[in-house]
Amino acid sequence: MTTKIVKIEVPLNWVEPEELNKLRPEENAFILNVGCETIKDARALVVNLSQKDIYDKIREESKGEIEKLEMNLLVQKELRIKMEEALTVRYDNQLIQLKNQNQELIDKLKEVMNNSKLLVQQEVDKEKEKLEKVLEDKNKQVLRITENYETFLKQTDTKSSKKLGDEGEDNFMMLSETFKDFIGYKIEKKSHQGHKGDYHLFFEKFNVLVDLKNYSGSVQKKELDKIEHDLSINDTMDFAWLISYESNVSDWNRFPIMCKWIVTDVGLKCIIIVNKLNANKTPTDVLRIVWNMTNEIYMMMSKTKEIDNTELEKLRERDYNVLQKIKTAYKRISEMKRNIVSMSQTAKDIENDMIDSINMFTNELSKNEFDKSLKIKEWWNENIEFDDNNESKLTSTDIWTRFKKENKLYVDENKMLVDDFKTCVKNFVDVNNYVEKSKKGLIEFIGFKFRDLLVSKESEKVKSEEKLEVELNIPNVVEKKKNVLKKIRS
Repeated sequence: MTTKIVKIEVPLNWVEPEELNKLRPEENAFILNVGCETIKDARALVVNLSQKDIYDKIREESKGEIEKLEMNLLVQKELRIKMEEALTVRYDNQLIQLKNQNQELIDKLKEVMNNSKLLVQQEVDKEKEKLEKVLEDKNKQVLRITENYETFLKQTDTKSSKKLGDEGEDNFMMLSETFKDFIGYKIEKKSHQGHKGDYHLFFEKFNVLVDLKNYSGSVQKKELDKIEHDLSINDTMDFAWLISYESNVSDWNRFPIMCKWIVTDVGLKCIIIVNKLNANKTPTDVLRIVWNMTNEIYMMMSKTKEIDNTELEKLRERDYNVLQKIKTAYKRISEMKRNIVSMSQTAKDIENDMIDSINMFTNELSKNEFDKSLKIKEWWNENIEFDDNNESKLTSTDIWTRFKKENKLYVDENKMLVDDFKTCVKNFVDVNNYVEKSKKGLIEFIGFKFRDLLVSKESEKVKSEEKLEVELNIPNVVEKKKNVLKKIRS
């Protein structure tokens, strides 16, 4: 099919329909024919009609539409008026209902307030009566306890030494639970066996013979002689602890904890003497300090036996001199005992010299260890708090840095190192509450926070709470009652 191009002019602002580009040539021809015929007929019709006829015809055709529009306007106006009247009535009724409800709520509120005051007063009276009765019962109980305690004191004066000893042994069994997390720990009761002491404690590196004294008066020298004899004949026991619950050990009470050295067939052994254990608020902490001192002495003796010239150069001057003297004396006496029996008096003099030296050293060491442990624990209790929250963690480095900063003079005077600090802290912190990242490295304490951080957070919390304003329209009688009861009980 052949096509031809027709030129058509259109107004400049005319927008070409999109569909026009999709029409086929025959469809374009059809549209042009129909359009042309329609325009032709319209022009002929307009030519035949006069101006007046055109006006009348348009008026006649639009008359019905106008009447219809006017009717719709009248109907809409009427509907609007009726809706406004209905809404006015409705809102007036709701306003009346709200006023009535508001008045009812006000009346109920007054009634509740009156009832609340009455209930609170009744509860206060009841609790006051209960508290007075409880106070009276407590006074009677205190009186009975006082009478019983006086009776108990009288009975205690007449208690047999065996019964006192049994009580001391039972008490130590409970206190020794503090060592349950120590490596290789085991306890055996030996009080029923002669010359064995009351208990034998076994640890990874050393063993301890324990003798307990539950006397009201001073522990006499014969008791110290007895434990010296028992320690000397028990070759498997490396140390002995003489623990007095209520009193001091005669001639050995210069410090709370003291050391006495003896010479046995297997070498030097040390007796650690603990005065007035029950005078301490936490006896278990004292036992841990005693263990720490025992461990330090064990390590010192091990170094004395195995030390070489390179290691000696690293020791502090005082420790070096004492250890050198002990090493020399120990070597001399061992040779003399093996080879020169006839020089027993000389050996005895050397033994005494050695024991005096080591007693002087270890007693000073024990005092320093005891003072150091108390110092660290007092600082710990003042600055660190346990909140039992696994998210709260402190490292030994953070704690040591703060301790060193706040106690610089003490740390410098005692030449304290971070390892000394960690060892002391581990003695009074439960093993379940810290993790050692490595054998001699960082320790992470779980559930602990610095007190000043807790205080600052609490103050921030209080400040934030002070900014809140809560308005209650209807008080909760039950909650008020509970709050009043809580205040009374507190």
